Order: sequence, then structure tokens, then C-alpha cells
Amino acid sequence: MPGEREVVALDLGGTWIRAARFSRRGEIVKRARDRTAAHLGPAAVVAQIRSLVEAVGPAAQERRVVAIGVPGPVDPFTGVVEGAPNLPGWRAFPLKQQVEEALGSPCLVDHDATLAALGEHRQGAGRGFPNFVYVTVSTGIGAGLVLDGRLYRGGQGKAGEFGHTVVDPAGPACHCGNRGCLEALSSGTAIAALAGLGSAAAVSRAAQAGDESAARVLATAASHLGLAVGGSLINLLNPDAIAFGGGVFAAGPAFWDQMVEGVARGSFQAPREHCRLLKAELGEDQGLVGAFVLALDAGPVGTAPAGV
Repeated sequence: MPGEREVVALDLGGTWIRAARFSRRGEIVKRARDRTAAHLGPAAVVAQIRSLVEAVGPAAQERRVVAIGVPGPVDPFTGVVEGAPNLPGWRAFPLKQQVEEALGSPCLVDHDATLAALGEHRQGAGRGFPNFVYVTVSTGIGAGLVLDGRLYRGGQGKAGEFGHTVVDPAGPACHCGNRGCLEALSSGTAIAALAGLGSAAAVSRAAQAGDESAARVLATAASHLGLAVGGSLINLLNPDAIAFGGGVFAAGPAFWDQMVEGVARGSFQAPREHCRLLKAELGEDQGLVGAFVLALDAGPVGTAPAGV
């Protein structure tokens, strides 16, 4: 890394901001987290980012580089967040510039699912698969793509918005402005809203206690997810493996099995049988590991992001 800097990685989510300082060997040496003050706007979140970076260190500005994963479309070259449905007010927000001004340290910014895919491909479930997709199902839904062994960002750096695949045009409104997006039907936020409970975990507990309505909400969400995975990922990309992560998969084995059934209904047999469906291995650390790898691969800080 330039100047032997240490990486401070952040995973910015709609619910939590997680931060970790990595040693030069890629080990996490210190952690911190805070609930995302999304309702207070982007300036308040930048203040949280500053506090978390300072909490995990190193204190000297010249000894650190900051790498951040964000939950929405972002230009990885300029670090401008174009919109984040779960972060109100984040429209054309220059996160890289704001963080660099606040901290005096160079900053790299990329899509959180892209970084999770990078982390899982390099150190987790995706090792050894040239064509690999990571899907996260949590507060929102996203995907990161590794194709022919290289991170794929698309023509403008915005590939991976899998959660905003419209699966039911007459479905519920999505934060992005469309109706019936996968995120509005199968994310943790959507599951809680459709069941009328406080969280997806509460829906899972109710279903396990015999609540048929809660069980139907989970089954429908899993089915929508599986159909989208089969039709929009397996049929289109013919990947070697897809790994799944995010808090919704803690809903229990039934959710996974129902998703797999949906995959079978939504995909052709040959690419489906070729593709391995895996559970992510890095847990909450996947985005942090991916941010570390991003900084490690970036070359001189501030240059265009590299592939895998």
C-alpha cells in the first residue's frame, strides 16, 4: 500500500455502520460500529464515519487509507453516491470528497455488494470460481459480480442493483420510486412490513411459533427471490457459483429451501445444475474484507479501481 498505510474499512448500511482497521497482512486488529443516523441526513452520517475511523485508528492521517462500501449506486471513480434508497437525502452526494475533507486521509468508495463479492471471492465462499455472484438479502437486496475472474462493475460502475429488478409491476412501492422491485418484496424491511411486525427476525420467530400468516410472508418472499435468482442471474450470466448472505437467511432452513425451489422454477436445467448455490462464509466481515482488498488492489491511492 502507498506509504505503508493501514486500511480502515467501513461497511455503511441502512441500519449499521461497521468499521475495522486491518493490519498490512489483512487481519482485523480493531473494530467499532454505530447505528446509522440515516434519518439525520448525509452530513450526520459523515460525522459518524469520522468518529468510527478515529475510534479504530491509526490516529495519524498520513498512515491510513479509508475504504467504504455504500448501499446504493455509486461512481467508484469519483466516489459520488448517486442514490441510496435506504439512506434519505443521498442524491449525488460526494462521499469521497466529504470524507477526505473530514479526515485528511485518502478515501475509496464502492458499492457494498460489490465489495462483499470481492471479499467472498478472494477469501470466502467464492474462492476458485471464475464466474461468481454474491447476493445479499438484508435491509435491502444487492449483488456483486465477478466474471471471468475479474470484478464486474458495468459501463458506469453501477452494475449489481439486483434488488431493483421488477418482479411484480402491481406490487408494493419501493424506495427507489418503482413498484414491485425484489427489494420491496423479499428484503428484511419488506418482510417485516408485509407481515406487520417490527423486523424480519420477528416474522421468523412468529412463523416458527406456528403463525401461518408470517410463514406465508416468508415463503412468498423466498419464492420471489428464487425466481429472480434463476431468471435474472443463472439464465443470464451462467455463473459457476452464487453465494448468499445477509440477515434474512437467519430466518431458518425453510427460507433457504423455498428459495431453492424458486430457483428451480425460474431457471433452465443445464445452467442451474452447473451453478452451485452456497452460503457466504465471511458473515458481517465480508464487506469489510472486500473494502480492504479494494484498497490493496487500488495501486496509488486515488487511481481508478482495479479488478480482482
